[in-house]
Amino acid sequence: MTVGRSDGRTARRAVALVALLAVWPSGRPAAQVSFHVSIGVRHSSTLVHDSVVVPFDLRPALAPTLLVTVREELRPGWSADGTIDVTPSSLRRHEGGGAFDAGSFTALAFTVGLRREISWGLSARAGFGALKYATAQTGVFREGSGGLFPLVTAAATFTPRFGERRQLAFEARYDFHRFITPALRTQGFRAARSVHRVALLARLGWAAGGQPTP
Repeated sequence: MTVGRSDGRTARRAVALVALLAVWPSGRPAAQVSFHVSIGVRHSSTLVHDSVVVPFDLRPALAPTLLVTVREELRPGWSADGTIDVTPSSLRRHEGGGAFDAGSFTALAFTVGLRREISWGLSARAGFGALKYATAQTGVFREGSGGLFPLVTAAATFTPRFGERRQLAFEARYDFHRFITPALRTQGFRAARSVHRVALLARLGWAAGGQPTP
């Protein structure tokens, strides 16, 4: 798979933004900054639907996903974070009862969010950011990936209590963006399509001082 130079620049900028969040002086104790790594699976809704002779859908397969987050406590019960979200996926064309390979891509997203602790180990997060499809210029991406797509996201997290040590958490994450590419516009598609993504994740977290954190 060949990824264009702009895709590489997008990934590097996202990494730089998270690094900036990690080192930006805030006047708060280091223990209030924490790092989190999440792994899981993601389902995405259809990217393209059309009917030429028979209807067909183009949608990503169920895919692994990796998230890296830097979080800072703002006050008791509230925190802000920046997250890099990486999902490599194959693309499948569903037509006439069959499914066919239609290439692959890596979805790269960067979001910033605000999290609120609720009770009983539950917390909720809302955020926004941008998503980029890094892929070879073939198929629906043959004239480019369409640039950055604005993204909104929400998540619910459950953190079990293991005595005084809380480092493992489970999260359900949802995000939404609109999708269209230059090649689709060339083919006569006028409106971007709504794309919904759902991920189920397990997360490990560490405070800046090395102690486990939820």
